[in-house]
Amino acid sequence: MRKECNIIGDLLPLYTEKMVCKDTEDFVKEHLETCEECRKAYEQMSKSGSQTETEKRDGTAKKNEAAPLLNLKRKLRKQKIMTVVCTCLFVIALLVSAIAALTAPVYVPYDEELFTITEHADESITITFDERVTDYVCSSDAHIGWEGVAPCYEIEAWSTLWDKWFGRNEARFVVIDKVTGEDFSVYYVSNDGSENKCIYGEPITSGGVITLPRLVLGNYFLLAVLCTAVLFIVWLITRKNEPVRTWITRILLYPVSYCIGHVIVMGFRPSSYSAQRDFLFIVFLSVVIYGGVMLGRSVYRERKEIKEITGK
Repeated sequence: MRKECNIIGDLLPLYTEKMVCKDTEDFVKEHLETCEECRKAYEQMSKSGSQTETEKRDGTAKKNEAAPLLNLKRKLRKQKIMTVVCTCLFVIALLVSAIAALTAPVYVPYDEELFTITEHADESITITFDERVTDYVCSSDAHIGWEGVAPCYEIEAWSTLWDKWFGRNEARFVVIDKVTGEDFSVYYVSNDGSENKCIYGEPITSGGVITLPRLVLGNYFLLAVLCTAVLFIVWLITRKNEPVRTWITRILLYPVSYCIGHVIVMGFRPSSYSAQRDFLFIVFLSVVIYGGVMLGRSVYRERKEIKEITGK
């Protein structure tokens, strides 16, 4: 009988889980009816199995109950991170706008006391500016070195709010060497619509010369406005198609951001005497604004979902 109990003991786990064939089930059941010790072992094993299943069900139920809270916690953490990033982008946009305003060149108009010219024995000259000038650029004619063509130089001088408030009052000067056998001339460009002034040498033309501002930034602004209008029309047409509308919205926001960046840097002026500098500021600022707007949309959606979950 003890040998049969050992066999039943090995089969009880499978019998409890109903993983035995019909003959084995009948054999175990018949033995349990006559053996009290094996029957107690079976009852204990069945009770433990029931408790395990109950614990599993309770654990699953608790997980299901906690899922909304965990989801809400993740959304709150994500919203907090996006809010911090949006704030950082806003601060960066303010800083870039301030830098653009403080470093914007204010061109100094020509007058006779603006600079002094000193000639040297090697036929070079030194042009020394007064304190109104904090920076300058001296550009040469592309035809320098051509036989029979007199070299020509153009000087632009300006100051900035940053230099006036925080810069050191150092004298600015430029040295221009005679690089060919031809005598050279130097023009001062005021960048205010007035004629360029020949300040050294012989004029290269019999009439006046005017340096005009570049209109390329105005063209870019008009292109951004046109893109905004076209994309807005497409957005209206596809408003019932949510996936397409989402992508159109994402694309639409960049030309809008570019227009805002242009207005911040340039105002509503279409022209610029420092187009390259202004364009770089506009593009950088537009990227920051675009990133901030996209994150702002995400924060708004997260808050909306959190409100729906909490009911507040």
